Amino acid sequence: MKIVIIGNGIAAQRAVMEIYKQPGRCDVTIVEDGQIGPYPRPRLPEYIRGSVPRSFFETDAFSSYAAKGLNRIGSRCMSISRKEKAVHLEDGSDVSYDKLIIATGSKANRLSIPGGDAEGIFTLRSLHDADEIISYVSSGVSHPVVVGAGLLGLEAAQAVHERSGKDVLVVETAGHLLPRQFDEASSIYLEKLLNAKGLHFSKGASPSSFSSALGRVSSLVLNDERILDADMVVQAVGVSPVKDLAAGCGLECGRGIMIDSSARTNDLDIYAVGDAAEYNGLCPGLVYFANESARVAALNAAGGEAVMSLAAPSAYISCAGIDAYSLGDISPANERVEFEKQGRMEALFLSGDGVLKGVVAVGSKENLSSYQKALGRPFDKSMTAWA
Repeated sequence: MKIVIIGNGIAAQRAVMEIYKQPGRCDVTIVEDGQIGPYPRPRLPEYIRGSVPRSFFETDAFSSYAAKGLNRIGSRCMSISRKEKAVHLEDGSDVSYDKLIIATGSKANRLSIPGGDAEGIFTLRSLHDADEIISYVSSGVSHPVVVGAGLLGLEAAQAVHERSGKDVLVVETAGHLLPRQFDEASSIYLEKLLNAKGLHFSKGASPSSFSSALGRVSSLVLNDERILDADMVVQAVGVSPVKDLAAGCGLECGRGIMIDSSARTNDLDIYAVGDAAEYNGLCPGLVYFANESARVAALNAAGGEAVMSLAAPSAYISCAGIDAYSLGDISPANERVEFEKQGRMEALFLSGDGVLKGVVAVGSKENLSSYQKALGRPFDKSMTAWA
């Protein structure tokens, strides 16, 4: 069985690991495009802060598979021929496959507004991005701004704050922080804690343009006509799946490469995993989905019959020494019950018949595992986890 994997991120790494766990022998080739990888992107803010060395991201996680016969190609994949069952590389060579796993990941979104080409405007998606941010901060900044108050945005803001020693303004188009993960009341509680840590927030208005001076960004204009001082901007406004190769060979694509519960595309011999994949109308873009989709794709490519088993949606953040997380369904359709004590808050979301559907906690991760086990079960709201 000849299995080819396009990409070398964490999903590709998980796929390689799972393939070599299986009995029998597969001929595995990974097309890496000459990029450093894999490394955990969520830890890039720690590198900016200075708490993780650069060498942490330069470890070659695929080297241990050389003895098992892993073939590594550093050339970029230019196209896929489904009829020929081959991938065509930039160096002119072709690599044939029996099964193909597409793990092309995603790219950082950038704001499509005037002035976006000024110096000092960054994304944070790669080690190269982090290096550029560190260099720019070291040159001296006074008014750093982060656009986007999601998980990455808040952690990037704290990293820039610690690196620069300056307060950071975070701009969020939605009405509250972490709009995909937190309800508004929990977000307000978190915001108060972050204010004391040097992070401040502008909410409910979106960027409309950048202004610059001598080619460097100097301010950010919002659509409510406010002008914010900004001599450095980090854009944390989401990612887009890299699906060009898949679309080019006729695979079904929506926002990402569409897959079923077996991580299979509409071609029975091709799988898509991680950030590149779309499942049930969603592109989660999170580590848990990358690992699970890669695990299942690898097992099936090697001849198995696996399906994805995805846990309830969850998110965890540790920012400025403040732990916060959300689990499960926190929609307004559920009853919200809040407990607060000594600088920490937990909000429980209960169905009409008292079943625990979701949790948001701010200020501590102490009860995370207990709540994970309790999801989907009846919950006595007269008791708290602190009793």
